[in-house]
Amino acid sequence: MNNRFSKQSIRDELRRKTEEFVSRGGEIKQHTPGESGESVSPGKHRAVFVTGEPRQSRTYVNDVVSALDGRKQKKIVAKMANRPSPRPVKKIIYDDFGEPLREVWSDQ
Repeated sequence: MNNRFSKQSIRDELRRKTEEFVSRGGEIKQHTPGESGESVSPGKHRAVFVTGEPRQSRTYVNDVVSALDGRKQKKIVAKMANRPSPRPVKKIIYDDFGEPLREVWSDQ
């Protein structure tokens, strides 16, 4: 079973370690919000997601999906054209009271 630490115990430990660091001569620097800790020097590469190139135009998914659906419909229509005529189907004709009268073969 895992022994989980409570949030309060974790906070106390971090506070204790911070005070120990400062008491040994460590210094805590304050940064402005949004400032990055990563320095960009001429010899150092920038982060992968920051390229400096202009944004590329986006392909809208709706256009792509409609093009794919259009191609799919063309294939379905082509398959239906090559399909042989359907076999005749037996239909039962009923009278007004729901009693079967006769059987008829229909092509539809």
